[in-house]
Amino acid sequence: MGWVDRENCFLLEEGLKPFEKTIPSKQFYVCLQTFFTTTEGNNYKDTVRFSDEVNPSDRKIIGYVTRVGVRQIDQIAYEGTQFLLDLRSIENRFGLPGTFSYAPEFLDIEQYFLFKEETVLSCSLSIGAVALIILAITASFQVTVLVTVCVLLVDLFLCGLIFYWNLTFNPLVVINIVVAIGLSVDYSAHIAHTYLVVSPPAHLNLTDKSEIRLYKTRIALSQMGSSVFHGGASTFLAIVALSPAKTYIFVVTFKLWFGIVVFGMSNGFLLLPVILSFIGPTNVVMDHKFEETDPEATLDAKEIQMATKAKIPNRANILVSPRDKPKDKNENQSEEGGSAR
Repeated sequence: MGWVDRENCFLLEEGLKPFEKTIPSKQFYVCLQTFFTTTEGNNYKDTVRFSDEVNPSDRKIIGYVTRVGVRQIDQIAYEGTQFLLDLRSIENRFGLPGTFSYAPEFLDIEQYFLFKEETVLSCSLSIGAVALIILAITASFQVTVLVTVCVLLVDLFLCGLIFYWNLTFNPLVVINIVVAIGLSVDYSAHIAHTYLVVSPPAHLNLTDKSEIRLYKTRIALSQMGSSVFHGGASTFLAIVALSPAKTYIFVVTFKLWFGIVVFGMSNGFLLLPVILSFIGPTNVVMDHKFEETDPEATLDAKEIQMATKAKIPNRANILVSPRDKPKDKNENQSEEGGSAR
């Protein structure tokens, strides 16, 4: 307040505290310009913005900058958001119209104000895209719902893993949660699609829907299970290299991808087949490629009958002894002629 002690630039009334000195409005801008000519005032000259009138005496203050000292914030997600809320409350109560605060560090804190909304929006859009693609591929609303539920459960299990593995929600964790939706769909979608295209062979005479579901589930796992397992195992081997890492980004990536592989494969191999065996659709989606490679379709009627009576697996090779091999007519006639001689 030293600058107001000269040239009658302050009005001190009896009873006022020293820091409550006031400047008459007619003398304020004159005193302010005088202050800017001093060594002390020159440091504050760039913190005030004036209007653009031609005459300097007509210019008015339209903006100014003030600095606030803040102690170090250790936890941005908690203390940082509360600090911004308190600061904005002070601005609204005591600041001029249009007053706002800014610091580069505020950009990191700002994200936590929209954290929940953006997370829900990103996950919802990802789930919607997955559901539309699965519906277009399978053409079955029931299977689409089941696969979508399995994908949602992976994210739900990841939230529990985050809590028990001492992680906190932050942008890096949210990115991996959104990525988990696209990764985990593979473990369920292939099993579900194969379930749809499996056609029970006619010789089994499966009329009960529970038997049809059980057969389709068993064949789906045998046809596609190994491929899905290899995909999950290769992904797991790729992230094992991050397990001894100490850097936070690598630690988070390993923990969450570990959960994605484990929970995704569990839902694809355990949960989804069990659900399909109980409430899965019994209709068949025709797939010519699958029909050509269906082991049941490669057997003729005689082989099926022999395998059924002997309780031999369909793909087992049936060996026939040369003595049991049926003989043609020429061989029979030659044998009869030889015996007659």
